[in-house]
Amino acid sequence: MTTPREPDSDVVATVEQLPEPECWNRLASGQVGRVGLLVDGAVEVLPVNYALDGRSIVFRTAEGTALTEASMAVVAFEVDRIDETTQEGWSVLVQGFARDLGDAIGANAERIRRLPLVTWAPGSRPRWFQIEPDKITGRRIRVLPASL
Repeated sequence: MTTPREPDSDVVATVEQLPEPECWNRLASGQVGRVGLLVDGAVEVLPVNYALDGRSIVFRTAEGTALTEASMAVVAFEVDRIDETTQEGWSVLVQGFARDLGDAIGANAERIRRLPLVTWAPGSRPRWFQIEPDKITGRRIRVLPASL
């Protein structure tokens, strides 16, 4: 899709869909994303540090935070990069089911809890969550010369 930026502009913006493997590559390049979920009937979007575990997303949070409401819920997870100077960027959106690994036992849960997932927020973040994607989409916005 190509759209003019301004009536007298010599550039146009394009929006391209990213194939799923490129979406995963973009997710793998980041450390901070946003989790969207319902909390008390209202949508909240909260930043988290995250890691990938194969084809799932893992994040940690503290006890009693809004993010603990993600347990057993459908959530959205987004990562993007925008260059405000060039007005180019990309965005990847994952929709899926989140589960609290909490006191889960088993090799998978133990392996995930050993991932090197450092959180920037202060304090203990003992609650581990895993998002299993149902859908992943991505898009890239580019600015090109209008003469192309």
